[in-house]
Amino acid sequence: MLKWILLMKSSDPVLSFRNKKLTTKQFILYQIMILLAGLIFVGGLHYILNIQYQKPKGLFVAGPVTTPPKSLKIDLDQPDQDSLTHSPSVVISGKTGPANLVLISTETKDLVIESKPDGSFSTVLGLDEGVNKINVTVFDSTGDSRSVERTAYYSKEKL
Repeated sequence: MLKWILLMKSSDPVLSFRNKKLTTKQFILYQIMILLAGLIFVGGLHYILNIQYQKPKGLFVAGPVTTPPKSLKIDLDQPDQDSLTHSPSVVISGKTGPANLVLISTETKDLVIESKPDGSFSTVLGLDEGVNKINVTVFDSTGDSRSVERTAYYSKEKL
């Protein structure tokens, strides 16, 4: 058995290669080959993960596909932006399309009214003391909407 192992050691190219010493040139050459193989592997992964499955360019470059409707408008006459009032209520009025629903909302209240046949709307909204952010949104029959936001300050004390 020992004779067979010795015979295998001398004829086996892997075992005989293990016993050889590498020269400096061979060592550097092997290291370069290992580095190149690693770079090819990493480059292939990069290609597969990033380049091959790249998102198409040019979609939605100019913005979203949908745009706000041009026919739906809202012009809010009252209240003015950053208005100060000493009255506990304010008149909300403006103009939009005929028979549109108008949602008037603050942090504590929501109110829905319908615009008149000429498109005008008007209502009185109670205010909370301090800052009141008033959001007026108009909806047409197709479900499209436009919004305007105003801020009104209510103070009980006159300056």
